[in-house]
Amino acid sequence: MALPKLNQTPSYELTVPSTGEKIQYRPFLVKEQKILLMAMETRDQKLVFKAIYDTLNACVSDEYNVSKLKTFDVEYIFLQMRSRAVGETAEINLKCQNEECDVSNTTKIPFSELEPIINKDTINKVAIGDKYTLNLEYPTFLQIANMDYDENKTTTAASDIFDTALLCLHTLDTEDEKVHFKDEPKKDAEEFMGSLTAKQFETIIEFAEAIPTLKHKVELKCIKCNNENEYNLKGMQDFFL
Repeated sequence: MALPKLNQTPSYELTVPSTGEKIQYRPFLVKEQKILLMAMETRDQKLVFKAIYDTLNACVSDEYNVSKLKTFDVEYIFLQMRSRAVGETAEINLKCQNEECDVSNTTKIPFSELEPIINKDTINKVAIGDKYTLNLEYPTFLQIANMDYDENKTTTAASDIFDTALLCLHTLDTEDEKVHFKDEPKKDAEEFMGSLTAKQFETIIEFAEAIPTLKHKVELKCIKCNNENEYNLKGMQDFFL
């Protein structure tokens, strides 16, 4: 006797934060959750990103190209999938900030309060002399996932933000054409950014640092020492990984 197909999965609609587009999606199932958990256990950044991307491909309507989603789109969509699959809250453990206390306190995060805030006043154009205009755009999740992650290589916050800023270079308007950085070798893009003035480079860095992300402030009293703790959670990793 053939096993029956269980739980015909319902379809839901949401709005993509970066574009305002409406898309259809379904909650992830046990088979996708298993792959996610296995990837997280490896602590390999690339495997985790791949598992998340594959989950999106499986759960978002076939008509939508998930490769164009920004990082904060993926955070938000993944959150919605998880809330439909396992509940409206995430239970996480936060270590007491009192250095003399070793207790982890459990708290619940309501998904309804998590949504990326997009600052529309962020400068996304850089004038380079009188002839060129550099246009900036937030990188896609796929671009971030494909960055070089070498656990044996020492990285700094400065190098990480430089690499992210490099991905924010979208197009360069010249007198004759529009140059797309995605079509240019990485080495050429690095040399281009290295030739900018400090002020021009600062604008790019500020844009990269302003990439929207999920944020949530948590205030709780430690169950052991009564210390008043305050946490500023940020990004998918703080909430789920």
